[in-house]
Amino acid sequence: MHQTKIMLNLGCGSVRPKSWTNTDSSLNANLQKIPFIGKPIAKLFNPVQYSESNFEYMNLNKTWKYKNNSVDVVYASHLFEHLSLNSTVVFLSEAFRCLKSGGVIRIVVPDLYKICKSYIHDYEHNSFNNESTEFILWAINMHREGQYGNPGLIKKMILELQGYPHQHKYMYDEKSLSKRIQAHGFTNILSMTYGKSEYLKDCIGDVEGTAESYLSVYIEAIKN
Repeated sequence: MHQTKIMLNLGCGSVRPKSWTNTDSSLNANLQKIPFIGKPIAKLFNPVQYSESNFEYMNLNKTWKYKNNSVDVVYASHLFEHLSLNSTVVFLSEAFRCLKSGGVIRIVVPDLYKICKSYIHDYEHNSFNNESTEFILWAINMHREGQYGNPGLIKKMILELQGYPHQHKYMYDEKSLSKRIQAHGFTNILSMTYGKSEYLKDCIGDVEGTAESYLSVYIEAIKN
């Protein structure tokens, strides 16, 4: 009997392909899943609206619900940098436990190296404006104090409960991310580009199918 692959798209946001198990823990995403009243309530806190409800809640800071050696793919795009260093240990340990032998992990994060190179280049060649400074602050997700305007007390409490604004807790480049993944037992580590994969050729287009929106590093590896 053919067994359906378990492909986890963690921190899916609005990217929710039907062949994947899409997970998200954000307040906005989970409110919108409530029939009839969810989207109007969610709009009070965040204007981003999702057209698909094809996802489930998953807290990545705790033991994942999946059995040992049961998952085929673990994919996370622009999620890992929002985790504390302690949470990255949980994430990678759980990913390794849950993946089958031969299973694939692919992590996409902002590329600190590319961002810094771009900043230095722009700074040195555009000395009469501050666009380079604004770019790097945006790219490393700093200076976000006014992101949610001036919310009322109740809205402010709910946003703070969710940890908004979701600023980066760490930044990675190809070397540092590869080293962290390798330290948890993964092998055959490759650095790829947007929409290109050595191990996920048949399905990478599901989760990386439009256009790259960020200077990123794409690391994938195997559990032997």
